[in-house]
Amino acid sequence: MSDATTKKCPACAELILAEAKKCKHCGEIIDPQMRDIEQLKAQIKQSGPVYMNAANGGAGGGLRYFNHGIHIAMTLFTAGLWLIVYIPLYIFRDKNRYV
Repeated sequence: MSDATTKKCPACAELILAEAKKCKHCGEIIDPQMRDIEQLKAQIKQSGPVYMNAANGGAGGGLRYFNHGIHIAMTLFTAGLWLIVYIPLYIFRDKNRYV
């Protein structure tokens, strides 16, 4: 590779492609925009859990867990078609945020 197509990683000094956004050797994020996005993701993750149907001044007055009964009712009402939606939603939910 020529010098125009590679550069040194600022963190570990290994050679990487000039267009690289992240170092394949040490994992350092080189692209400033991508670094900002990763920092925002980390801040959101540290902010704590988010509950579905959180009451903001409503009659409930506090945090509530999402009622899965509505999914069961929708599955029965749609003759099982809603199950195609409900199962992936349940399996791939963010377990750090939803109970």
